[in-house]
This record gives sequence, C-alpha cells and structure tokens, in this order.
Amino acid sequence: MQPKKYLLAALTLALLTVILTGVLPFCIPRSVTEAFADTVSVSQFYGDGPCVDRVALVETPQEGFDTRIHILDEAQERIDLSYYAMHMGQTTDLFLGALLDAADRGVQVRILVDGQFGGLTYSHRDYAAALGSHPNISLKLYNPPNLLKPWTWNGRLHDKYILVDNRLLLLGGRNIGDKYFDPEGCDLTLSYDRDVLVYNTAFADANRDSVLYRLREYLDGLWESGSVTEPFSQETKKGIKKREALLENYRVFREEQASLFDHAQDDYELWTCEANRVTFFHNDTQIGKKEPKAGYLLGQLLRDAKDSVTLQSPYVILDPQLESLLRDLGEKDIHASLLTNSVAVSPNPLACAAYSRDRKAILSTGVDLWEYQGPNTLHAKSYLIDDRMAVVGSFNLDPRSDFIDTELLLAIDSPDFARQLAEVQSGYGEKALRVGPDGRYLPGQDTQALPLSPLKQAMVWALTPVIWLVKGLT
Repeated sequence: MQPKKYLLAALTLALLTVILTGVLPFCIPRSVTEAFADTVSVSQFYGDGPCVDRVALVETPQEGFDTRIHILDEAQERIDLSYYAMHMGQTTDLFLGALLDAADRGVQVRILVDGQFGGLTYSHRDYAAALGSHPNISLKLYNPPNLLKPWTWNGRLHDKYILVDNRLLLLGGRNIGDKYFDPEGCDLTLSYDRDVLVYNTAFADANRDSVLYRLREYLDGLWESGSVTEPFSQETKKGIKKREALLENYRVFREEQASLFDHAQDDYELWTCEANRVTFFHNDTQIGKKEPKAGYLLGQLLRDAKDSVTLQSPYVILDPQLESLLRDLGEKDIHASLLTNSVAVSPNPLACAAYSRDRKAILSTGVDLWEYQGPNTLHAKSYLIDDRMAVVGSFNLDPRSDFIDTELLLAIDSPDFARQLAEVQSGYGEKALRVGPDGRYLPGQDTQALPLSPLKQAMVWALTPVIWLVKGLT
C-alpha cells in the first residue's frame, strides 16, 4: 500500500503544480503599468503624410497566396518570416518550396514558428530537417513543449509576417495552409483573412524611417532571446528527400504558373496607396503572462474615435479590459459596431462557449453586434477608426491576445486604405445578422441565420461549465 500512497502524493503534487503555475496565473487579467501608459500618445500614430511606406490590402485567398509567392521570388538578399501555424497541404508545400528556391539562389532566410502549433514538429520533422539543414536557412522554434515546465505550456507565438529585403512586408492574420488560400480542389472550410502589404519606397537609400526596420528589430530581439531554440540544423535522409520533393514540386508549379513569376510589370507604386504613417506595435515576447501592451494601444486608438469604429474579430471573449473598452465605445456619441462569427460558423468550440456566455454582456455595452453567417468562417482581425485609421494584424478580441500570446499589429493612417477596408468589411456585413438587445436577430434582415448543428450545440453545452469556472476565477 505504501507505494500507492507515494504515487498518489506525487500525482497530487504534480496536479497542484500544473494548477498553480500553468493555469491560475493565466486566469487573472493584467493591466499595463503606469510607466507604460505614460509613454502612450494617440497623436504618435498619425502623420501629416505621406511617409516612405505605401500600403495595399491583400484580401482574397488567391491574393494571399499569390502575393506570398510573388514577393518571395523577388527576394535578393534576405527573407525573415514568422508564423503561428503551417498546415501541411499543397499550398504549404509550394510556400516552403519557394523558400528553398530562394535559399538556393543565395538568399539568407530566417524562419521562426510556434513550437507547439507551427507545423514543423512531430510527424512533420522531415519538413523541418529539409529547411533547417540548408546552409542559407536558419529555423527556430518559439517555446517548444516541455512537460516539466507547466508555466510555459500557454506560451504561443501568434505572429504572422514575411519581410523581404528592406523593401516589402506582408503582415496580417493568415497562417499558412490550404484553408487560407483555397487552392483548386480544396474541400476544406475556408478561413477568410487579410494581410497588409507594405512597400518601402526608400528601400534603396540609407533612410531607416520605414516600419520594416521596426519589425526587423523586433525579430532580431526575439531571435536571440531565450524563448527560442534551433533544433533542426542537421542533415537527415528524410530531410534531403523532402527538400528534393519540395523543390521539384515548386519547379513544376513555376512552369505551369509562369505569369506569377513575371516581374517585368511590377509597379508597387501603382499597386499601393499613400499612408501618412504606418506604426508597428506588439506585445512583449517572453514566455508567460505579459503586460497587455498591444491591447492597451489598440484601445486608446479606438477610444479616440470621433465618428465611428468597426471592429472585426473571429473570436470575442471578454476580460475586464475588453468589456471596459466596449462600454466606453458604446457610451460615446459615435457609431460603434462589432462583427464576429456566429456560433454556427465559428471553428473554435471553446471560443464559442466563452462567447455564448459573454454575448449578453457584449450586447449591454451598446455596441452594435453583428454575427457572420457564412459561407465558411472569418479569421481576419482588423479595426477601422473613423475614415482614416485602420489597424490590422494578429490580435483577436480575447484574453489570449491581450496578455498571453505574442501579437503584432500595424496602425495605418491612410484615408485611401481605410476606404478599401471599409468596403470589404461592408461586404462581410452583408452576410451577417445584427443581434437585438434581447439576443435575437433583428427582424427584416435579408440574410438567413445558419442553424447550429446538434454536435456544435452539444460541444458548447459541455464546455460552458469550464468557461464559467475559469471566468469565475478572474
């Protein structure tokens, strides 16, 4: 019986350690320090324009894929990129083939992905070996799993961007995978997302005013931090075989889609619009609970609105900071609206359960609530302020983005870009329904409500007690 007592004691101790270090600390929201708040001025996000950076909205799945392949093919000296997730499939193979092709022609490539969901671990280690063992590619993981450190289990790298030389930046909410790019024959539920393409008009000069340099400084700091490791630098037989297959697949694609690689007609001045200022801001990068800097800055920008705000987030889960922000917006004499997925189309059961719990509170803030009814699902995160400021990036309206994950955002002071974003947001709004104060859809709307499947309903019901428990601890 004695060994059983020791085993029970050990399991109890392990469980307590997980709860005390890996669960409870993340249930309690944080606020920014007064020292940080004192450094913030909304005016710093606006300019008299135009600045050296020009911007373009990259909206459709096809645009998202084509733009990535096109700018990777243009790289001459360096590519830096970071992604939360790479879902293996035909477009991911082509994306990785493009990186290998660039490395083969002498471009220095740095790849940073999340260590738990990045897609280059576990059964896909051959992909990691194919990349990481290339002499011109460095591959690192952010916070790979460590069962002995439960306080690190929640740490996620949620960044999504590509930097090409000192010339081009693509940043937004898209991960890499077929459900984001909708290749021919794809039968997955699509995730509609968006990116911003930034063109540095002063890339040939010594001028370092471009936002691209701020992002590279961010990556340089993270790259050398203790939060990342480089486990895939050795050649393996499977890695060599995978590299050859990826390059051959990409070679065939280049031949079949030759127009995508024709750079003779490239004119980024024509493809982009002027911006008065483009500002990069982000959360801290250490593993563990973070000061919610990105959410605070976003909130200050939204609170400064004079006429209107339109918020779009695939998930909405209240914490005290977000609820306070929504109430402030609802009480202002402006038009404030929030577009999110309906429970019927949302792909995240846990987020659905949390949203279902918070829905009544969201409605009580006075912000107009709209729920997207499909087809497919929304994954874009963007925030439109008046007719001038747009904020696009990886930041969801939930506690993970607020003070747990790394998050990146671009604040774009550009009336032309804001107009384009308003148009695409309006298009999604036409496929959404406005929710009335009683929680029911308002009558007289043309869009049909998508029914909630019995399976989704059961999952939400089963997870609701978990949400109530966690929320009760905050």
